[in-house]
Amino acid sequence: MIERTENISPRLEGAVARVKEEFGGSADLNVARAEVSGVKCAVLTLEGMVKSSDLAKMLFEPMMSYEQKGASPQDVFKYLGAKGIFSTEAKILNLYSELCEKLCSGFAVVLVHGVPRAVAISAQGYATRSPDTPDSEPDVKGTREGLSDNLRTSMSMIRRRVRDPRLRFEFVKAGRISNTELCLVYIEGKTPEALRKKTKKALGQIKSDLILTSGDIIPYLSDNGGSVFSGVSTTERPDVLCSKINEGRIAVLIDGVPFAAVCPSLFIENFQTVDDSAEKAYFSTYQRWIRLLAFFISTLLPGLYVAAAVFHPEVLSRSLLLNLLASEERTPYPLIAEMIIVIVMFEILREAGIRLPRAIGGAVSIVGGLVIGDAAVTSGLISAPLLIIIGITATSAFVIPSLNPQMTILRILNVLLGGWLGFFGIALLGTVVLVNTCVTDSFAVPYTAPLTPFTLSAVKDALMKTSNKKRPQENTVESLNGAKPAEGENTDAQR
Repeated sequence: MIERTENISPRLEGAVARVKEEFGGSADLNVARAEVSGVKCAVLTLEGMVKSSDLAKMLFEPMMSYEQKGASPQDVFKYLGAKGIFSTEAKILNLYSELCEKLCSGFAVVLVHGVPRAVAISAQGYATRSPDTPDSEPDVKGTREGLSDNLRTSMSMIRRRVRDPRLRFEFVKAGRISNTELCLVYIEGKTPEALRKKTKKALGQIKSDLILTSGDIIPYLSDNGGSVFSGVSTTERPDVLCSKINEGRIAVLIDGVPFAAVCPSLFIENFQTVDDSAEKAYFSTYQRWIRLLAFFISTLLPGLYVAAAVFHPEVLSRSLLLNLLASEERTPYPLIAEMIIVIVMFEILREAGIRLPRAIGGAVSIVGGLVIGDAAVTSGLISAPLLIIIGITATSAFVIPSLNPQMTILRILNVLLGGWLGFFGIALLGTVVLVNTCVTDSFAVPYTAPLTPFTLSAVKDALMKTSNKKRPQENTVESLNGAKPAEGENTDAQR
């Protein structure tokens, strides 16, 4: 194992052997040997991490064209490191740990016999997925571009949309084995310096061996482990990311992951979409209230149905109550058990539709739901009214996919408490969730803002979409009521 402070050997063969030893003789480590004006050199690359055509033009052609009689190793190294390499990024390395890190990042490393240093040439050429339409955040009139697995490609998408020199990209490494490159994205002057420092410190505390998804870093960014909702959101849309950082937030890009983590995040943002800005203000307001209604239907409707049928039949009309009693008399299970079984079956079908290939996933979930639902009602295992309730609930849940995990768990808890304590149990759970949500702070910003604490100007744009000409362009999340200056930041600077 190479020590972090171990210097590169001036002996070419010794240096190459040391690198081979560190990589354990891995088959993807390539060593190309050459002589430049009589001085022995070696070019180290990892298979598939560099683009051969670019490497030939940027490195091998300049190396072979250098001819100087009596050239010393220092002359060759100086030529390669300062004058002769046509690359946007060339770095001088002194340590083996730096050399191995650059190799794994897609650099080509040049060693010169007699010089205890190396030159790293940027020639990355590994295969990546081209930008594609965002699947998790579809829209009608927005961009068809989603963030890429390639960190540099995602950065270019953001830079194209925010053509301002105040836009900042800052690199951080995380993962003890993967050594994954993370990138902080923010706009200087809008994002508080304390927020940037706090985010960078949180990323520096990551102890995981591998960083493979955005879920590997979100627990370190979120301060509230016991909260029902998360104060950190994710997005794969570059336009949404740019909108967030323009509001004073900070985003974290992950190399190899097409999703960015954004913090702080607010509850009300789950009911906003990109298409809201493309429609008239009155229609966007109507759509936002529809999404809010869908959230409450998906979370509360099954529990309210069970509570009303078991404890509070007086709230139902006589005809509806008689139909309900007739349907339930033919089923072998209690209403609460019946509801839980149907909810679990729906979740199984939904999971099957997600995990199967796209070509058959949707068909399996639809056909499975129709066949199983019809057979269950016909055989008398499930009542028809209950199946209708679950159908409405499932459709409402699809309206807000970002809150699906929370809605699923709250739905089951509402059914259990509604069947045990009636409306009182549902009210009790609602109070607990409301208190839990209100005390959640995301990077010193209340998660329930701007509803509570109330901020009139922000509420107008959150629940009642205003015209783009009337929107307050300078509003940031730190300007909301209840937002506390982060540690180490004075209030005047925040304003």
